[in-house]
Amino acid sequence: MNDKIKSSAHLVRAEVQNVLGIRLAEVKFDADGGLIVIGGENGAGKSSLLDALRWALDGVKPKGKEMLRHGADKGTVVIELAGEVIEIKRSVTEKGAYLKATGANGAEIKSPQKVLDALIGTFGIDPTEFLLMTAEQQAKRVQEVMGVDFSDLDAEHKRLFEERTIANRRVRDAEGELRNLPRPDGAPVEPVILSDLVAQLDVAEKAKRTHEGAVALLEEIKNNIEQVRTDIEEKKKQLEQLVQNHNSLLDTVNEGAKELVDTAPLREKLKNAEAINARASAWKRRAEAEAKVKEFTDDVTEIEGRLDGISFDRLQRINNAPGKISGVSIDDGVVYYLADEEEDGHPVSELSDGQRLRLAFEIAAAGSPDLKVMFLRHGALLDQKNRMAVAELAQDRGYTVVMEVVGANGIDVLIEDGVSK
Repeated sequence: MNDKIKSSAHLVRAEVQNVLGIRLAEVKFDADGGLIVIGGENGAGKSSLLDALRWALDGVKPKGKEMLRHGADKGTVVIELAGEVIEIKRSVTEKGAYLKATGANGAEIKSPQKVLDALIGTFGIDPTEFLLMTAEQQAKRVQEVMGVDFSDLDAEHKRLFEERTIANRRVRDAEGELRNLPRPDGAPVEPVILSDLVAQLDVAEKAKRTHEGAVALLEEIKNNIEQVRTDIEEKKKQLEQLVQNHNSLLDTVNEGAKELVDTAPLREKLKNAEAINARASAWKRRAEAEAKVKEFTDDVTEIEGRLDGISFDRLQRINNAPGKISGVSIDDGVVYYLADEEEDGHPVSELSDGQRLRLAFEIAAAGSPDLKVMFLRHGALLDQKNRMAVAELAQDRGYTVVMEVVGANGIDVLIEDGVSK
C-alpha cells in the first residue's frame, strides 16, 4: 500500500500496555461511531489512555522513553481499524519509538505515518486544540475546513476600515471646528462690498458739491442782475446775457436736484459695514462647517455600507462553501456559532464551555472527515444536554468520540490505577 491512501477509517479496538500511566487497558468501539466515556478518579490514568491512543495515531507525543511507563522495558499501543488500514502498532523502549501499520490485504504499509497523516487531515484529532487558538487563527482554520477564501474580502475590509477611521476623524475635526464657531445673532446676511459703497458715497457727495456750487452761482447771478438793473442802459446787453445764463443754469439745477441721493443712509450703512460683514462672515463659516460635517458623515455612511456588503459577501461564500459547517459563520476575522436556532450567533469568546466544545467537534468533524475518531478532554465541562448533543453528532456522522470525565457515573470504561475495568 502506498502513502497516498486516504479513505474512511473507524476505530474497532484499542489495547494499551505500559504506556504513560497505563499498565493495561483495552477498549472496544462500535464501528458505526458514538460516544465512549472514559472515567475514573484523578490520577487513575484517564488522560494517559487518551494520550496513548492519540500518540498511536499522530505520533505527536515525545518519541522515546518519555512514553514508556516507569519501570517497564517495553510499551505498546495497538489500534484496530475498519478500513484500508486495519492495524496500527506503536511501541516504545528505552531506545526509542517504533510504528508499524498493516493494510486490509495483510501487507505492511510503507511510510505508515504519512498514511495516518493523510487520514487525520490538517486539523488533527483533538477538537480542543481549536479552543486554544486566537480568534484570528480560529477564523483561518474554519476557512480552511470550509474551503472558502476571504483573503480578497479581508484586504478590502481592512482598506475600508482604515478609510472609515480617517473619515470618522475628519467628521470629529469638522464637528470640533463647528462647535468653536459662534452663532451670530439674527438671520444670515449678505456681506457689504465696501468698494461699491465708497464709490456710491463718492458719486453722491460729488453731485451734492456740484449742486451746492450751482446754487451758489445762481445766487451770485441774482445779485449781479440786481446790480446790472440799476444801470439798464449800460448793462442792457450784459443783463440779457446774464438772464439767458440764469435760465439755462436754472434748468440744469432743477434737473440735478431730481437726481440727488440722501447720503445719510449710505453713511450709516458704511458706519455699520464692518459689523454686518463680520456677521455675514460668521454665518458663511458656519454654513461651510455644517456642509463639511455632512460631507464627511456621508462618507462614513457610504463606507459602512460597503463594509456591510463585505459581510454579506462573506455570508454568501460561507453558505455556498463546499465544506459548510452548520451554525458556523465568520465575520471580520471572528468565528460565530449559532448553538440554538432560537438564538443569534455569538463569537467563540462569548460561548459557554459546553457550546465551545460542541463547536470544536463540528469543526473537527468537518476538518478530519476520513479518520472517524476524536479525543475530547475535559468532558466534565459538558452538561447533560451538550453531552447528549455530542453523542448524537458522533452517532449521526459515524464518529467515535473518546471523552474523558472524572468519576464513575455514566461511563463506558473505568480506569483504576492504570488498568481498564
